[in-house]
Amino acid sequence: MFHSPPKFLDLTPEWKAKLDAFAAEHAGESPGPVANHILYEDDKAKIWEMKLEPGEYSALHSHDLDYYLIILSGDLVAGVMPPDSGMDSFIGVVPPSGNTVGIPRGGLEWAWNVGEQTYHEFLVELKDQ
Repeated sequence: MFHSPPKFLDLTPEWKAKLDAFAAEHAGESPGPVANHILYEDDKAKIWEMKLEPGEYSALHSHDLDYYLIILSGDLVAGVMPPDSGMDSFIGVVPPSGNTVGIPRGGLEWAWNVGEQTYHEFLVELKDQ
């Protein structure tokens, strides 16, 4: 496990159309939790776990606080933005040995496993002090 700048696929017109279709199909959903379940919480942080099998996606969620993503496995994961968000959807490439990435607060998205491997990560949510 290491930290390196995230890498992204260049979106082909086909991928952009798939991500846009996903966002349109799920538009209007209410936001839910940022990951599958909470592993630990105290007054400084909350640690979540997310596992997505190929084709699975998370609830629409917002990153209200700063996070660290500790990505254990996967190959391709999309961040799909709602149509009216003003932000572009993307596909992240997961390095074979995993990665740790800082995510600043802000943004509303679905995480969608568009790869062929199970996507597994821990999210460390840093609470404001």
